[in-house]
Amino acid sequence: LGGFIFCVLCVFMVFISSSQG
Repeated sequence: LGGFIFCVLCVFMVFISSSQG
């Protein structure tokens, strides 16, 4: 479960970075 949450956070951060960039 921890890995799943980490993956979601990683994708979320990448999405925010792409949106701002």
